[in-house]
Amino acid sequence: MITAKWKIAVLDTLMILFLMLFPHFGGLPMFVYPFVVLTLLWFYLKLYHQNFSSIGFRFSDLSVKAFFIGGAIGLAYAMVQFWAIGPLIDKIFQFKPANYHDFDFIKHNVVNYLLLLLLAAVLVIPYEEIVFRGFILTKIKQMAGTSKWTFAISGFITAVLFALYHYQEGPASVISIFIFALFITWLYKVFKGNLWYLIFFHLLYDVFMLTAIRLGYL
Repeated sequence: MITAKWKIAVLDTLMILFLMLFPHFGGLPMFVYPFVVLTLLWFYLKLYHQNFSSIGFRFSDLSVKAFFIGGAIGLAYAMVQFWAIGPLIDKIFQFKPANYHDFDFIKHNVVNYLLLLLLAAVLVIPYEEIVFRGFILTKIKQMAGTSKWTFAISGFITAVLFALYHYQEGPASVISIFIFALFITWLYKVFKGNLWYLIFFHLLYDVFMLTAIRLGYL
């Protein structure tokens, strides 16, 4: 007989699969699917008498400190990625260059560039952090038990899923994103699950990278 714990684990796994697949195959524009997915996720959490604060997203945690510390780390990491991690991956694996053609529309249009930064800041990045370091990491930790390795195993699996979620950017980018995901998961532990530090880290990282794409360096 399937216990309630196993039923929850099965439902959580199905929800994780939905979160991974729907944005790629749901046929919705990039600026629409986060609203749809977050709404469905909210209702899903409500089934268990939970909400977004239960998985680490609380407006009460928003602070200037989180912005400056998270953002500074994100900018520093972006520079390391651009000048060290990325070139090292290219040298070791000799993959084709990462596929950034989805961002060609910002290269010669400053309005598109600014609109994309705005969309990333208010929607896409908070969405990804709520989904991956909020919901998915939390649920995998619950399924993994309470051993001393629970966080490490859960963080590794979440990092793999986050990297695969960006498969369309090519293998070189997937490896870079996997390393990024491991690092940001470590930050999750350092900042005790406060997603705002991660959101600002991710935001400044993306600002740097999107600017590099716009200027033709990527």
